[in-house]
Amino acid sequence: MSFCTAINCMDGRVQLPVIHFLQKRFDAEYVDAVTEPGPNRILAERADKNTVESILHRVGISVHKHGSVGIAVVGHYDCAGNPAGKDEQDSQTHTAVAFLKERYPNVEIIALWVDEDWNVSEISPQA
Repeated sequence: MSFCTAINCMDGRVQLPVIHFLQKRFDAEYVDAVTEPGPNRILAERADKNTVESILHRVGISVHKHGSVGIAVVGHYDCAGNPAGKDEQDSQTHTAVAFLKERYPNVEIIALWVDEDWNVSEISPQA
Protein backbone atom coordinates (compact mmCIF):
# COMPACT_ATOMS: atom_id res chain seq x y z
CA MET A 1 0.00 0.00 0.00
CA SER A 2 1.61 3.26 -1.12
CA PHE A 3 0.60 6.87 -0.70
CA CYS A 4 1.48 10.26 -2.10
CA THR A 5 0.08 13.69 -1.22
CA ALA A 6 -1.69 16.36 -3.27
CA ILE A 7 -1.84 19.89 -1.93
CA ASN A 8 -4.57 20.91 -4.29
CA CYS A 9 -7.30 23.46 -4.74
CA MET A 10 -10.72 22.52 -3.42
CA ASP A 11 -12.10 22.98 -6.98
CA GLY A 12 -13.73 19.69 -7.94
CA ARG A 13 -12.66 20.03 -11.58
CA VAL A 14 -9.01 19.41 -10.70
CA GLN A 15 -9.38 16.54 -8.25
CA LEU A 16 -9.55 13.49 -10.53
CA PRO A 17 -7.00 14.69 -13.10
CA VAL A 18 -4.47 15.35 -10.33
CA ILE A 19 -5.19 12.05 -8.57
CA HIS A 20 -4.71 10.07 -11.78
CA PHE A 21 -1.52 11.97 -12.64
CA LEU A 22 -0.01 11.41 -9.19
CA GLN A 23 -0.89 7.73 -9.04
CA LYS A 24 1.21 7.26 -12.17
CA ARG A 25 3.93 9.79 -11.31
CA PHE A 26 4.66 8.34 -7.88
CA ASP A 27 3.46 4.78 -8.58
CA ALA A 28 1.10 5.22 -5.63
CA GLU A 29 -2.14 3.44 -4.96
CA TYR A 30 -3.62 6.24 -2.84
CA VAL A 31 -3.46 10.03 -3.01
CA ASP A 32 -4.02 11.89 0.25
CA ALA A 33 -5.86 15.14 -0.55
CA VAL A 34 -5.04 18.34 1.30
CA THR A 35 -7.37 20.94 -0.20
CA GLU A 36 -7.77 24.69 0.18
CA PRO A 37 -8.82 27.39 -2.27
CA GLY A 38 -5.54 28.50 -3.88
CA PRO A 39 -3.09 26.53 -1.71
CA ASN A 40 -0.08 27.49 -3.83
CA ARG A 41 -0.69 31.17 -2.99
CA ILE A 42 -1.36 30.36 0.69
CA LEU A 43 1.93 28.46 1.06
CA ALA A 44 3.92 30.97 -1.00
CA GLU A 45 2.73 34.05 0.91
CA ARG A 46 2.38 32.39 4.35
CA ALA A 47 0.27 35.37 5.52
CA ASP A 48 -2.52 33.18 6.93
CA LYS A 49 -0.55 31.38 9.64
CA ASN A 50 -3.50 29.25 10.80
CA THR A 51 -4.18 27.90 7.32
CA VAL A 52 -0.48 27.26 6.69
CA GLU A 53 -0.25 25.32 9.96
CA SER A 54 -3.39 23.38 9.08
CA ILE A 55 -1.94 22.40 5.71
CA LEU A 56 1.37 21.39 7.32
CA HIS A 57 -0.45 19.34 9.95
CA ARG A 58 -2.38 17.41 7.30
CA VAL A 59 0.70 16.91 5.12
CA GLY A 60 2.55 15.69 8.21
CA ILE A 61 -0.05 12.99 8.79
CA SER A 62 0.30 11.88 5.19
CA VAL A 63 4.10 11.79 5.37
CA HIS A 64 4.56 10.37 8.88
CA LYS A 65 1.53 8.11 9.24
CA HIS A 66 0.92 7.01 5.64
CA GLY A 67 4.54 7.10 4.48
CA SER A 68 3.82 9.39 1.55
CA VAL A 69 6.45 8.91 -1.15
CA GLY A 70 5.87 12.29 -2.78
CA ILE A 71 4.08 15.61 -2.45
CA ALA A 72 2.65 17.78 -5.21
CA VAL A 73 1.65 21.43 -4.95
CA VAL A 74 -0.95 22.28 -7.57
CA GLY A 75 -1.97 25.47 -9.34
CA HIS A 76 -4.71 25.59 -11.95
CA TYR A 77 -6.49 27.57 -14.61
CA ASP A 78 -9.58 29.56 -13.57
CA CYS A 79 -8.89 29.30 -9.84
CA ALA A 80 -11.42 31.24 -7.76
CA GLY A 81 -9.18 31.12 -4.69
CA ASN A 82 -6.12 32.33 -6.61
CA PRO A 83 -7.16 34.26 -9.72
CA ALA A 84 -3.56 35.00 -10.74
CA GLY A 85 -2.38 33.97 -14.21
CA LYS A 86 -0.27 30.93 -15.00
CA ASP A 87 3.13 32.65 -14.72
CA GLU A 88 2.37 34.13 -11.32
CA GLN A 89 0.85 30.87 -10.08
CA ASP A 90 3.89 28.93 -11.33
CA SER A 91 6.11 31.26 -9.32
CA GLN A 92 3.91 30.83 -6.23
CA THR A 93 3.89 27.06 -6.68
CA HIS A 94 7.68 26.93 -6.84
CA THR A 95 7.94 29.12 -3.73
CA ALA A 96 5.53 26.76 -1.96
CA VAL A 97 7.59 23.74 -3.06
CA ALA A 98 10.78 25.34 -1.70
CA PHE A 99 9.04 26.03 1.62
CA LEU A 100 7.85 22.42 1.89
CA LYS A 101 11.29 21.05 1.00
CA GLU A 102 12.61 22.73 4.16
CA ARG A 103 10.04 20.79 6.21
CA TYR A 104 10.25 17.47 4.35
CA PRO A 105 13.80 17.20 2.93
CA ASN A 106 13.54 13.43 2.43
CA VAL A 107 10.34 13.51 0.37
CA GLU A 108 10.18 14.32 -3.34
CA ILE A 109 8.11 17.47 -3.82
CA ILE A 110 6.92 18.58 -7.25
CA ALA A 111 5.00 21.48 -8.80
CA LEU A 112 1.97 20.87 -11.02
CA TRP A 113 -0.20 22.98 -13.30
CA VAL A 114 -3.69 22.03 -14.50
CA ASP A 115 -4.61 23.81 -17.73
CA GLU A 116 -7.94 24.92 -19.23
CA ASP A 117 -8.50 21.42 -20.66
CA TRP A 118 -7.86 19.87 -17.21
CA ASN A 119 -4.57 18.35 -18.35
CA VAL A 120 -1.94 18.05 -15.64
CA SER A 121 1.72 18.78 -16.22
CA GLU A 122 4.76 18.97 -14.03
CA ILE A 123 6.32 22.42 -14.14
CA SER A 124 10.08 22.66 -14.14
CA PRO A 125 11.89 24.19 -11.20
CA GLN A 126 12.77 27.85 -11.57
CA ALA A 127 16.35 28.67 -12.45
